Amino acid sequence: MLVLATSRSGALASVFTHPALSCLLANATVEQGALPGALGVHVPAPGRVQLDHSVAERAGALPLIRYGLEAAWMRGVPGLPEAAGKLLAARAAGCCLDLLPARERAAAVEDPASAVFARLSGPVPPLAQLTACWRVLSEGAPDDAAEAPDLTALQLVARLWQLATPTEALLVQGGDDRLSLDPATAQNRYLCMPWPQPDVISFSSCTASSITPAALAAAEQARQDLFTAAVTALEDAVLASASDQITAELLVYFDAEDIAEAVLAASGTDATLLLTGMLAAERPRQTITTVLMSPSETGSGVPEAVQGRHFAPCTASGQTVEKGGAVDGFPPGLAMVSVALRTADGLPRRSQDIAADCEASIEAAAASGHVVLHAIDGSKTGLAAPSLLALDLLADRFGAKLDIVIDACQLRIEPEVIRQYLHRGWPVLVTGSKFFGAPGFCGAILFPKARFRRIAGAGRLPDGLGAYASVSNGSVSRRCPGLLLRWAAALMQMQDFARMPVADIRHAIDSAGARARAEIMRHAGLHLVQSPRPCTGAWSHRPSVLTFALHSAGRLLSAAELRPLYLAMADDAADRLPDRAGQAAHALAAQPCRIGQPVQLGPAIGGLRVAFSAAQIVTRDDLAPALAKVFAKLTTLLKQGAAPAA
Repeated sequence: MLVLATSRSGALASVFTHPALSCLLANATVEQGALPGALGVHVPAPGRVQLDHSVAERAGALPLIRYGLEAAWMRGVPGLPEAAGKLLAARAAGCCLDLLPARERAAAVEDPASAVFARLSGPVPPLAQLTACWRVLSEGAPDDAAEAPDLTALQLVARLWQLATPTEALLVQGGDDRLSLDPATAQNRYLCMPWPQPDVISFSSCTASSITPAALAAAEQARQDLFTAAVTALEDAVLASASDQITAELLVYFDAEDIAEAVLAASGTDATLLLTGMLAAERPRQTITTVLMSPSETGSGVPEAVQGRHFAPCTASGQTVEKGGAVDGFPPGLAMVSVALRTADGLPRRSQDIAADCEASIEAAAASGHVVLHAIDGSKTGLAAPSLLALDLLADRFGAKLDIVIDACQLRIEPEVIRQYLHRGWPVLVTGSKFFGAPGFCGAILFPKARFRRIAGAGRLPDGLGAYASVSNGSVSRRCPGLLLRWAAALMQMQDFARMPVADIRHAIDSAGARARAEIMRHAGLHLVQSPRPCTGAWSHRPSVLTFALHSAGRLLSAAELRPLYLAMADDAADRLPDRAGQAAHALAAQPCRIGQPVQLGPAIGGLRVAFSAAQIVTRDDLAPALAKVFAKLTTLLKQGAAPAA
């Protein structure tokens, strides 16, 4: 990027630091000067943006610059008329405007150009309105003699509308209300933004992460590739091709091309529901009971999903549904029993006791129908159960009466272990949005190939799955642009991680874990929660999620009581400290630190978590200073009584 120096370039420089612009700025030359017309932005050639001096002082500087940068790369797209590019760039600027936190957006909409952008942020407007917007965008600009868009160009604009949405906006589409951004903060329910947050210390990958700069670049490239391809091809075909490419790359990562098919899903819970529908389609007239490991260690919506019920008030396709209501087409006899992974005081149960409970539950349920055992390899706190040996024994004993499914949604696991499961004929649930740090809602099912094809050809899947994915010819797929971009981000991280030597992975996890354990033990009132995991691979038994409980007033706090502290950790909490706390304490409390959200360990005991992501391991960063700040802030908040009451 080149910005011509002027007396006001500092004001523009502050806008250019917005993380969402980084990818577009990397491939553009930006110049300042005097421009005619009210817009103040001109794109004379591909990759080149001219800004009037006034842009630096305008409240709508960010959407204006976004418009110029989008138009600059679109101008180089083969087959895209310049007039169409202007309108689509303005569409992107409108979406950029919508994503701003409420206070920033309120200021930006005062800019006259924002009125045009705002009209284009929603559905495709009528063609006459598009032409009127083009006139405003072109009025007084150096190229105002350019021809107005003809009908063909306007139809192309309508066809490319969705893919002209900025990457950060697409990243929050195609999920349920957990992805929705709070208008005041531009954060989702997991306190993440759809662009990098370099000022936030983050050890929250066991819950959700904001996208890294490298992953955002991968997602942006994927978006531009989709857009460019859609200029000359139908969007459905472009999305189908991209989906096929992503599933192929996913299978390559696991070295499972010969034994598995991959089905993309909006989230791990969506994947669970889709898988339940696939298994039910094999046995349309049988009662099916799912034996589920502790729901508190898997996901809050999983119990509904395994019973064929809606787990949220809206679906990944945007349909409003009744949470807890039956999904159309699922058999009525779906039932669930759960097996505890921890004792009432939060300690991990013995593996043989878990296996015995699973065996008893399967035996009881098998008397009246089919059984699905949802084993877990990498729970919210890092547990794995039942053991592989126990699963093999259960499979031998119950034979065709039992299906085994592996929940590996944290994906803190070696590809070769996943292959072991697939070779046994067991479907595996995975996500790219936990260990691999892609934005939330990035799931998939890895399904043994021969069996997948039998299901696809055997009969019809439940009709209600159409609210969650595309259902056709007995199979399911998910071709939402947002999901494809999230998986593009995840695959970039996965491929980087795959190139890292195993010895280096072990060392990185061990070093970070040792420092986190030392911090937990050093601070009074914090108690490390044990989460043993069998050694089935080269590094996955090394804990990359550390859980700790908090002791206060003679007892351990519950998950509900820990939530206010979790929220305060993620926020600038300096104003919650008294003046007497001192400057250093206030500076520490002001540092946002994102950790894993509270998890219930027992009936009245909760835990907080710190988790290391693949991106942190690959970069080989020294995590010790950041971990020290996290625990120093936590104890400062507790000491000063700054965490709000539950």
